[in-house]
Amino acid sequence: MSTTDGHDMTNPLEEQLAEALAEFEETRQQLNRAAAEAAQISVTVTSKDRSVEATVGPQGELKNLRFPTSRYRNMAPAELANTLMATIGQARTDAASQLLDLYRPFGPVPGLSAEAEGGFAPMSWDELLAPLREEGIDVPATSPRSAGALFDELIDDETDDGGAPGTADGPREGAGR
Repeated sequence: MSTTDGHDMTNPLEEQLAEALAEFEETRQQLNRAAAEAAQISVTVTSKDRSVEATVGPQGELKNLRFPTSRYRNMAPAELANTLMATIGQARTDAASQLLDLYRPFGPVPGLSAEAEGGFAPMSWDELLAPLREEGIDVPATSPRSAGALFDELIDDETDDGGAPGTADGPREGAGR
């Protein structure tokens, strides 16, 4: 169908595509904002007895460790170790929870878990591909053997480069910065 000026009327498919692109752009901007907020996550937890204070970043990495009182000096080594582990663990759980809250509006993130160390639980290929299978997408079956071979190949590639990164044998990331 043509208008009097010779141009075709707007194609419904083009309208849908324009809407989808606009929605995609909005989601991309929201994800960028969430990623910027996630990078700023910092959680500090103090042990119940106030002997230890641990600060972790967004991936659960230890950023700071303090002993706000002198109580740690009177603790047995095992008691101090347990207090350190519990405090750092709680800080990691809290950071992962904040990360989950940031990304929750975008739907489930495979492996993201507030209970897992560092915020991510180990997942198998089958678990990662399950949502695709639920959508009816034909995904090749994986087996422990094939996943292991892929993993082995990745590890081999990392060690065949003439040396570990940052050593005299291998390239250093960020050199010259």
